[in-house]
Amino acid sequence: MSEGLHEPIEPLNDVVRIADVEFSQYFHPAPDHHCPCGSGRQSRGCHLGQEQRWVATRPPPLLTGPRTGYANPGCYARRSNDCDDKLTREHFITDDVLETISHDGKVIIVEGASWQNKAERSKTIGRQGLSTRMLCHRHNSALWPLDKMAAEFFRYLVEDQLDIFKYLGNDRRSEFSRGFVMASGPSFELWLLKVIWGAIESGTMEINGSPAYRFRLGVSTEQLSEILWRGADWPPTWGMYMLLDRDNDQPIITKSARLRLANMSSEIIGGHVQIAGIEFLMSFETPPVRRLYRPHGLYFMRRGFPVTSWKSVVFAWPDLDHLDTLIVSGAPPSEDFTVPPNPRAASFHHGIVEGSLNVRSVPQPPIVATDDTI
Repeated sequence: MSEGLHEPIEPLNDVVRIADVEFSQYFHPAPDHHCPCGSGRQSRGCHLGQEQRWVATRPPPLLTGPRTGYANPGCYARRSNDCDDKLTREHFITDDVLETISHDGKVIIVEGASWQNKAERSKTIGRQGLSTRMLCHRHNSALWPLDKMAAEFFRYLVEDQLDIFKYLGNDRRSEFSRGFVMASGPSFELWLLKVIWGAIESGTMEINGSPAYRFRLGVSTEQLSEILWRGADWPPTWGMYMLLDRDNDQPIITKSARLRLANMSSEIIGGHVQIAGIEFLMSFETPPVRRLYRPHGLYFMRRGFPVTSWKSVVFAWPDLDHLDTLIVSGAPPSEDFTVPPNPRAASFHHGIVEGSLNVRSVPQPPIVATDDTI
């Protein structure tokens, strides 16, 4: 049983969401309300543990049972000796996430990929262009629960971000709805590992102009395979972080993903994964900056709106030792947040963060108003 719970609960296999939470003193459904998981039980008797921390049991390993004893030479999990003989294409950024990013569900813009011509700033490609034949069928198909979770999480995060920022003008009486999203922290952490590891193995990421390929000393692909597919414990300080200091001049592009590696010389010590403008870090050591290790709750508000307007994203973990952070947008209703607020911000507006891989939607032509337009 997870820490802080008095009765067993079902695993949190899906991302759960309440689009408009009934008002209470909490940044989430009240303890005596029905649990968002749909069990019909009160939250305090289900996934809400002590100290207002949402908890969930540890998810089962992606692969169980006897190993095959075979190492497929083309599979990057081959050190596990648990492959089959069919090599398949893998999207290191989940394909359904790419579909949500794409305006038409088919094409995306890529910036900063190692295989791009250095003279071209961006390249429009089909979603399949961000996949590589690098996992055997056995390992690839086992990742399905993580990809499903990530697609749901990203879609809800995009919807909530758009709801927060759809207000332009001077109407301070407008109030965006209280939203609540809950996902399994351990599953999301494994997805971050899958994204960064796959991006490296695909040859898409660079360090100092050369393809990234080498993890730091003490990080082996055999160990990573055991963590990702077989449910092995993470070493202390490894895993998911959220950094607390952000450069507010950097633009947030809602329908987008951005990857960049954390490295010391040619050694990879982790990687940053930004989705819908929110950045997470998967690291093999403690970052030397202000950070939250395995965050519990991210609470979003916007200046100029009532304090009763908020969006919350919660990661449920098997234990209680996780902290929250409040994220407040400084753009009030009277300010057009699509316009850079200063020259420095303007310089970033159409730029690429050095060393990053950016994926975003193809811009759409503006709608021209006619007499038939309402």
